[in-house]
Amino acid sequence: MQAWVLSGFGDRANLAFTTCPTPMPAPGEVLVEVCAAGMNFADGLMIAGRYQLRPTPPFVLGAELTGRVVAAGPDSAFRPGDRVAAQVWSGAYGQYCAVEEGRLIRLPDAISFAEGAALPVSYTTAHIALFHEGGLTAGKTVLIHAAAGGIGVAATQLAKAAGARVLATASSDDKLKIAEANGADVLINYRREGWMDEIRRVCPDGVDLVVDPVGGQTTLDSLRCLAWRGRILLIGFASGGPAQIPANRLLVNAAAAVGIYWNYEKDGPLVTAVQAELAARLAAGELRPRIGARYPVADFLTALDALEGGRTTGKVVLDF
Repeated sequence: MQAWVLSGFGDRANLAFTTCPTPMPAPGEVLVEVCAAGMNFADGLMIAGRYQLRPTPPFVLGAELTGRVVAAGPDSAFRPGDRVAAQVWSGAYGQYCAVEEGRLIRLPDAISFAEGAALPVSYTTAHIALFHEGGLTAGKTVLIHAAAGGIGVAATQLAKAAGARVLATASSDDKLKIAEANGADVLINYRREGWMDEIRRVCPDGVDLVVDPVGGQTTLDSLRCLAWRGRILLIGFASGGPAQIPANRLLVNAAAAVGIYWNYEKDGPLVTAVQAELAARLAAGELRPRIGARYPVADFLTALDALEGGRTTGKVVLDF
């Protein structure tokens, strides 16, 4: 099969689109023919060897896929032809991927493979952040950074559907139009001077939650926006690095900084329930993934440049 194989960490020179053996599913796994794969900022971190989990090279890159089951064991709940989505630690950027059965999400016919590629990571992460870690309820105020990105789009839709007031930030007015289309109540261009003052003006008592996939200075600025007992939900550091958070900033406001990270090994029942709910809501049209760009899988590096350069919106999808 054709796949993006990483032979060593640290440099893109170690990554090649090449021919490699089709994986053989182990007991408890099914073989999936990949139809679409969702890209994430973690891809670049994985290549550089900076991601928190590092498979042993060589391995096939990619963590988010949709496709069709082509082989399953006799005791499996899945059958060839079943439409599925999955989050995997590696393997999504190949024509075939062996997936642990417990990771598979049944993908309703009403959801395209491209739209479904936003479900396993982006929507799942946003949901767990807002509701499991953030305790979001109707009437609360949420500040969502990078609101036109994959996580931001999902978080905005989920927060609005829950009855929250959403303040959305983005780097351009065009990107803010995407946040507005998703229901954001307040639009803030953080490239403009005084954007923090605008947040304090519309929320003088602060915001209850901050969704932060950006990191760095954005995290530090966000601490000044938190309401009493507010929470900043740390999802990633697309800006290039995590912030060093001064503990006194949290102490004086009884606030909390919460790392958002989940996996099937520790959170299996929670993740399975969340993903089943999300699949049903996507199928019903309650949630609408935004596919900002689609690339042939062979053009992964071009797509990664666009993603890391901030030139994409919504979910970036690789087509097979």
